[in-house]
Amino acid sequence: MRVVVIGSGIGGLAAAIALRKMGFEVTVYERAPELREVGAGISLWANALRSLDYIAVGDAVRAVSLPLNRSEMRASEGRRVLAAFSGEYFERKLGVRPFVAMVHRAELVGALANFLPAGVARYGFECVGVQQTGERVAVRFANGHADEADVVIGADGIKSAVRTALFGPQEPRYAGYTCWRGVCPRPANLEAGYIGEWWGRGKRFGITTLPRDRVYWFAVHNAPPSRSSPDEAAAVAERFRGWADPVPELIATTPPDRLVHNDILDRPPTKVWSVGRVGLIGDAAHPTTPNLGQGGCMAIEDAVALARSLAANPDPAAALTAFTAERYPRTAGITNESWRFGKVAQWEGRVSCRVRDRVLGVLLPVFGSRTFPKHAAFDIGPLLAGGQERKPGE
Repeated sequence: MRVVVIGSGIGGLAAAIALRKMGFEVTVYERAPELREVGAGISLWANALRSLDYIAVGDAVRAVSLPLNRSEMRASEGRRVLAAFSGEYFERKLGVRPFVAMVHRAELVGALANFLPAGVARYGFECVGVQQTGERVAVRFANGHADEADVVIGADGIKSAVRTALFGPQEPRYAGYTCWRGVCPRPANLEAGYIGEWWGRGKRFGITTLPRDRVYWFAVHNAPPSRSSPDEAAAVAERFRGWADPVPELIATTPPDRLVHNDILDRPPTKVWSVGRVGLIGDAAHPTTPNLGQGGCMAIEDAVALARSLAANPDPAAALTAFTAERYPRTAGITNESWRFGKVAQWEGRVSCRVRDRVLGVLLPVFGSRTFPKHAAFDIGPLLAGGQERKPGE
């Protein structure tokens, strides 16, 4: 069976690897002219690392990652520590090392791409149409190229062309806050292996250390949608002026070409991700706000579940329906929880924030060690029972 995957991001590449391990012929089409992943860093929790192990790429990803050593939650614009946790504690609790792996997106995508033979991924192909005829699916591209396959998988993000072909245009949901992301050198007073999230009023700042003495940071601010500035670096510096060190330094030392600005979007969960032989995974199917750090992790889980479902059922349409049924409860739960978490995190009233921070200061040290591993403890399971791979032709 031949599968075409649209999109060579984290989910698309992981799906291609998993599908090939199950004996499928796979071609990946990507609209970008070359292998690249814009953006900044990503945290891969234990659930994603288990999933990568099931497709035999976990060690390669760990090799370009930095393990979590210490995490913090701070309030009062970074001046007050509400709770601190060690990565070692969670590793013992879950039996997975690391509990969280921090990696630059470009290096993660590069590590995954190395597991695909030359020619499997093709760049410069923007999908503009998908049409099913009997037992075949035709895909058209903006450059005039066309292809056919038994199954087509849309792994092309929140504004997926495949999703639009299936269900028509549907605007994403704006969360009410916008986000700047950057990568810069790690300051001397910030230890490697650190992750922290610092809360203010209507603002948050996240700090994630990366390999090679770098820091990935994000800055979230309540704002109307689709606002931009001719100088985004100056805009984010002004909004986070006066925050505790090293926030001002991180912003100031970020090269302009490593700073991106995007509104935070998702979609309310839906129970239909496929029509016939065409299906969706990752952000094309279940985009989520990044508040729980599980968006990329869920796409990696999807890759394992998708390959397993297609291999187990000779009817591709039934297999895609079964895949959705398996994945919907988990992804919908994370999407909804992340949406609610973001609303509380972005409160901006003086009194409400004071109460929120006081409550968190009491609850996090007591219950955080049980709450944080909740989603990371999930295990998608092996590609096949017993972990045996299907060889081509079997």
